[in-house]
Amino acid sequence: MRVDLNSLLHQILQIANSGLTRSQFMRNISTLLTDFLNCSEIVQLLKVPDKKLQYELMKFSKRSFSYNMLSYEELQKSQLVSNTDSSSGRNKIWLEILENKYDFTLPFFSARGTFRAGSDKLLYFKEKEGTTPFDPAFTSLLSGCKSLAIIPFLLGNDRIGLLQVKNMKRDIFTEFGIDEVEEFAQILGLIILNQYSKAALQERVKELTCLYSMSIISKQIDVLLEDILYRIMELIPPACQYPEITQSRIILDEIDYSLPGFVAGRNKLSSDIIVNGKKRGVLEVVYTEKRDRMDEGPFLKEERKLIDTITNELGIIIKRREIEEEKINLKNQLHHADRLATVGELSAGVAHELNEPMGSIMGFAQLAIKCKELPEQAKNDLQKIIKSSLHAREIVKKLVAFSGATHSEKVITDINHLVEESLYFFKSRCHKEGILLTIFTDTELPLITVDPVQIEQVLTNIIVNAMHAMPQGGKLDIRTRHDDEHVKIIIRDTGSGMSREVSEKIFDPFFTTKKTGKGIGLGLSVVKGIIDSHEGHITVDSEPGKGTQFEISLPLTNI
Repeated sequence: MRVDLNSLLHQILQIANSGLTRSQFMRNISTLLTDFLNCSEIVQLLKVPDKKLQYELMKFSKRSFSYNMLSYEELQKSQLVSNTDSSSGRNKIWLEILENKYDFTLPFFSARGTFRAGSDKLLYFKEKEGTTPFDPAFTSLLSGCKSLAIIPFLLGNDRIGLLQVKNMKRDIFTEFGIDEVEEFAQILGLIILNQYSKAALQERVKELTCLYSMSIISKQIDVLLEDILYRIMELIPPACQYPEITQSRIILDEIDYSLPGFVAGRNKLSSDIIVNGKKRGVLEVVYTEKRDRMDEGPFLKEERKLIDTITNELGIIIKRREIEEEKINLKNQLHHADRLATVGELSAGVAHELNEPMGSIMGFAQLAIKCKELPEQAKNDLQKIIKSSLHAREIVKKLVAFSGATHSEKVITDINHLVEESLYFFKSRCHKEGILLTIFTDTELPLITVDPVQIEQVLTNIIVNAMHAMPQGGKLDIRTRHDDEHVKIIIRDTGSGMSREVSEKIFDPFFTTKKTGKGIGLGLSVVKGIIDSHEGHITVDSEPGKGTQFEISLPLTNI
């Protein structure tokens, strides 16, 4: 038998060095033992290293294979009794053998504490803390077999597990050769324990490789966050037990970043992505095929720790990226504010320098046109000079308004009345140009403190732009409303609309989409300046071909 057992150990060592996963290793070992020893059933129970009161339970027969991780409390529950073991005493016997509670001098125990019996034996045992008559639990373990052995795995003085073997031949383990079987079992226990540690180390190496690669990716500033998410998901399968059936996806801010071919499944691990204490998304890792039960479903405790670490790092990466984006935006805003201040100073200076000569040009032109003997052509030319001068004066006024050099006088104002007055001169023009003008005012709109002249200028600029956007006619809708903090004016047209790129620039000074000579691009920048000076804000929502909506919010003030 020793030669045969040595040959069996050699095959087991080959399997242990073949790089199989933990459950695959145990399945192959069980198959080998069952065939070699001609067993009807093999059960292995092993204390899991580095886990307090946690046991690995593997049961194998020619019909089925089961692999579970159990706590000490679970091992005591009667629900774990199999159909072939009709009594919950099976678990009791296992634990009491592991905990050294039996009198191992009794005949059916060997010197090393192995229990062995045949079906024709009457079994009695004596506990260390008292004597108990015949225990039917031992007989129930013999159900479906003719011989039984329960061999403890010893590591020094500690019992780290046991091997239970059932055979259909009578009295296989009650005669001779038990010493050789016990020696074989001790070596087997050490191989299993070593393979467990080796597998755990391999998983740890894969985890560290994944996390190291992730740290390198996260430091690449020029890579978009979306690309980082996809690269991280590609790192996850090689770090898991079964890379070939592992898929992953990240859902961030309700956006699904699944890799191609992702299929949601029941066998999954998930971990929340937390940024600044707030849940922003989730990472899911899925096995597309069923696998043996481990620490958490088919997943190892190391895999749980890995995805929790990944989501923690993701939260840090996202937070860092958002801080960097905020810094860039703030920097751009500061540069923009600085440019506006410079342009404002320049505009004020230009306006001041142009005011006097433009006044002189227009004054002398008006005097000259009054001459009675002036030729008709000269009069026409003077009219053009006066018209151009008036146009130039309006530009100067806008420059002055943009620079903030005009005096602002804020008074308590009824915005509904101001809107009605502003639209008075536009009603007939809208009718002529085929524009349907509708006004909806909030009858409970509170009074607020504003500069009515400036707010009227704001409305005029936006309405004129809306009419220019509807050369073939359309609809112009103006509404007022309020909430607890603001009075709002909403102006909506059905004109040509704007792209997002244009919408982002319309409040910039001297930006215009009009043809040369049709506008200088100060209208909406003046509008923005006026609203800002009132501590309000203005937003635009536009889409090419679908019109534009401006929403002006002015703060409520105590009257």
